[in-house]
Amino acid sequence: MVVGAVATGLMALVLMVTMMSDPATPWVGLVPAADGAPTLVVQREGARGVTEISVEAGGASRDVLWSIDRVPGADWDGVVPIGTVPPAFRQRVPQGEGPLPAGSTIVVTNGCYASYLTMPRGTLEPGVVTTEDGPVLPDEFSSDGGGFTPCGSADLDVPLAIAGGGVALFVVGLVLLVVSAARRRTA
Repeated sequence: MVVGAVATGLMALVLMVTMMSDPATPWVGLVPAADGAPTLVVQREGARGVTEISVEAGGASRDVLWSIDRVPGADWDGVVPIGTVPPAFRQRVPQGEGPLPAGSTIVVTNGCYASYLTMPRGTLEPGVVTTEDGPVLPDEFSSDGGGFTPCGSADLDVPLAIAGGGVALFVVGLVLLVVSAARRRTA
């Protein structure tokens, strides 16, 4: 009985920690510019933490086809036409000749965690934001989601606090189980 309770408690603790381990990343999408060129949009809250945007080749090569780095402290509205360098960024890898290929991956990162979006085939649909999950209305895109999980030790504070609480509850339950079993023996 005690072994079963311990095993169940440990399984619950492992599940709790693994469910908390996914870092938060903002929703990213593409909208067509006036000329139809793809324009990357990042949710407002997520745009604050972006440090780099790049496009990588699809398939196994993962070659960087275009990349820009955020100027530290620079304000940015979360919008960048793919292949350009907005004022809040510095170019790291210039875009080559022609458009970026469909199937390549857009990577938006805070230096620790990233949001990904596959360049779609064909033209982008006006009036919607094309995300990895499909087209969504601009209001829905702006209202959902949040920012990145921060880098460094702060990103573990909440999971560790939750795990610590789980361990404390487990220990209390185990002590109560042992006390209950000891009382039954003496009775």
